[in-house]
Amino acid sequence: MNKEVKHIYMIGIGGISMSGIAEILKTWGYEVSGSDRIESNQTKYLEEHGINVYIGQKKENITEDIDLVVYTAAINTDNPELVEATRLKIPLMERGVFLGEITKLFPKTIGIAGTHGKTTTTSMVSSAFLAANLDPTIQVGAVLDLLNANYRVGKSPYLIIEACEYKDSFLNFHQESAIVLNIDNDHLDYFKNMDNMMRSYQEYVSKLPENGVLVLNIEDEKCKNLANYTKATVVTVGKSNALWTYDNVTYNEEGYPSFDVYYQDKFQKRFSLQVTGEYNILNSLTCIALCSFYGIALDIIQKGLS
Repeated sequence: MNKEVKHIYMIGIGGISMSGIAEILKTWGYEVSGSDRIESNQTKYLEEHGINVYIGQKKENITEDIDLVVYTAAINTDNPELVEATRLKIPLMERGVFLGEITKLFPKTIGIAGTHGKTTTTSMVSSAFLAANLDPTIQVGAVLDLLNANYRVGKSPYLIIEACEYKDSFLNFHQESAIVLNIDNDHLDYFKNMDNMMRSYQEYVSKLPENGVLVLNIEDEKCKNLANYTKATVVTVGKSNALWTYDNVTYNEEGYPSFDVYYQDKFQKRFSLQVTGEYNILNSLTCIALCSFYGIALDIIQKGLS
């Protein structure tokens, strides 16, 4: 990030991702302000934490002391604040590109991608890393009860983030490792068809380095195919024919599952979750696989998942 940048203005600051970025930047010592169309719990929260938020987007909000304007992909080119920032020749950066710049600051960025389950799985991985006292920085797409926020600023090399494919945002990220949960029809206003979406995911995993890991849910055929497009170590999870598998599922009276986890068909440990649904067993298995790659013991992962 350019050291001359001191004041960052964020158009669409009330969004769940933008608000988390705003809080991280403020913690790092930047002056942060921004705007949103309507007041929300997120904008109120930011105001309470010393970030100036304008409700309504007007050109008057853009002042010459702003060094950088960050905007969400949903902002149109005729947005009055974007137009004014352009007139004043203030540098502009789309949120995904900006988040990519942040990922460069962390040698061990871990992205969680996929059409369904990103927020849940990011929360699972974050909880396990916290239980292991690895002090990660976290950016998640919902308020995580453990943090009472959707972000955390740590002091370690680890950054754990949701990696959204919309408008190819995740192609801007500099990651060591990734989880891909599933690939389904979504964001077709941008991708137009599944072939384009698959090409985006293929490019995403191709950017991972040899020393990283790619965790794939092979119950999803499109995910399984991504193993052919990466230099990273590929670790698979699934019901069978994968490195990490599960069996003997039972449910308690609240519908929460318990299950046996196997690595290379050898029993490892019985796990219990605090969320419902068999799909969350697969989500948790990707978490277990990734955290094991980073040397976190299964007992600690279980503590995080609980």
